[in-house]
Amino acid sequence: MASNKDKLPSKFDIDMTPLHDFMRQMDSFFNHSFKHINSQFNLRPFWVDVRETDSKFIVEAELPGYKRDQIELEIIGNQLRIGVEDHAVIEEKNNEDTYFNKQQSYQKRERFVTLPFEIPKRETKASFRDGLLKVTIPKRHSERKYLDIHE
Repeated sequence: MASNKDKLPSKFDIDMTPLHDFMRQMDSFFNHSFKHINSQFNLRPFWVDVRETDSKFIVEAELPGYKRDQIELEIIGNQLRIGVEDHAVIEEKNNEDTYFNKQQSYQKRERFVTLPFEIPKRETKASFRDGLLKVTIPKRHSERKYLDIHE
């Protein structure tokens, strides 16, 4: 009686090249599509840099094209939330042909910066100039302690 093992091929000699080519094409399609979507809808987050000195943290965010009233700063315990909103309405009218077109867009983006202590609301200062938001957060009575490591 022959076993099922005898019926199987001894080597897998299947050419997988068409499948690999297909998978590469699919990856390329999706990568290109999502890059296009990101450029159309500005889904990329805005740039944020955090620096620490002996006495303060400095948070800088690049927000070109935004105005001061479009920026919202919120302190939530040890987190700083930077939010920006943009709302635009484009209307086209043609009174002769009674043609009317109205397009609206709304974007809201935000970033959170977490610090190792509660952020003091009164002492924290913010400025906005030439598309650069700068938030200075002083360190006060930080309860951070460093431990020695022994062998």
